[in-house]
Amino acid sequence: MSSAGSPLRHLVSRYRRGLILLGFLVSSSVMILFNGTPGVAKPQEIGLSIFGFFQGIVSGSVHVAGQLGLSVVDLADLQSKYQRSAALVKKYEGDERTLVQLREENRRLREQLSFHQTLSYFNVPVEIIGRDPSKVYSTLIVNKGYLDGIRKNLPVIATQGGVTGLVGKVAAVGLTSSVVQPILDANLFIAARVENTRHEGLVTGKGNNQEVLSMSYVKKSAMEQISRGDLIVTAGIDSIYPADLLIGRIQVITTKEYQTSLDIELEPILDFSRLEYLNILRSEP
Repeated sequence: MSSAGSPLRHLVSRYRRGLILLGFLVSSSVMILFNGTPGVAKPQEIGLSIFGFFQGIVSGSVHVAGQLGLSVVDLADLQSKYQRSAALVKKYEGDERTLVQLREENRRLREQLSFHQTLSYFNVPVEIIGRDPSKVYSTLIVNKGYLDGIRKNLPVIATQGGVTGLVGKVAAVGLTSSVVQPILDANLFIAARVENTRHEGLVTGKGNNQEVLSMSYVKKSAMEQISRGDLIVTAGIDSIYPADLLIGRIQVITTKEYQTSLDIELEPILDFSRLEYLNILRSEP
C-alpha cells in the first residue's frame, strides 16, 4: 500500500498548482453557467434573500415592541378616562340624591304650610329638634318657646299623609324652645270617644317605647257596637284638647268577666317615629 500511495502523492505534489488552477476554472464555469440559467438563484440573490429574512425578523420584532409600547400608553389613557368618568358618575349620583331629598323636604314643608293655613284656629308651626334618647317617646323638643307665644299645656297636633292627629301637649316652656309630652307617655291621660258610636273612655300611652295606646273605662255594653278599625277621637270635654281630633284606631278589644269596662288597644293615627314638624294650637294670636 505504501508503494501504491507514493506515486499518487508524488503526482499530486508535482501538479498541485495545476490542480488548484483547474479547480478555480471549473468553479468559474459553473457560476457562469448558472448565471445565465433561468429559474436558478444567483449568488447575489441568495445573499439578499438571507439578509432580507433576518432583516424581516428584526423589523417585525421592532414593530411588535412599538405596538406593545403604544398599547401600554393607550391602556393607561383608558384607565385615566375611566377614573374620571367614575368620579363624574359618583358626583352626579350624589347630586341626584341631594335633589330628591330637597324635593321631599320641599313637599313636606308645602304640606305643613297648607295645613297651617287651613286650620280654623290659630297655631304656631314648630320643628322637632331633639328627643330623649333613653325614652324615645317620652319627650319631644321643639324649636319655639315663650318668645314665640308658646305656653304650658297647649295642645300639639301634626299632619302626616294628609291626616291630622293629636301629638300631645306642651309640658315645659323655655325662651326659644319647648318640651312636648306625647300621647304615648304613660303619664298623659286624654278624654276620648269612639268616633262612630260616641262611647267615651280614657286614652293613655303604655310608656314602653312602643307606638301603642290603651283606652280604658269604656262600658262593657259597647262590646257589640264597636269593632277593630274604629277611629278614636278627642272628647273635647276638658279645657286642653279641642273635640274630634284623631288619636288612633282600635286594634284589639278584650274584657274580663269580673270587669265592668273594656280594655282596648289602639294604634296611633300618626307614625311618631317619622314626625318632623308639629303645630301648637293657641286660642288667640
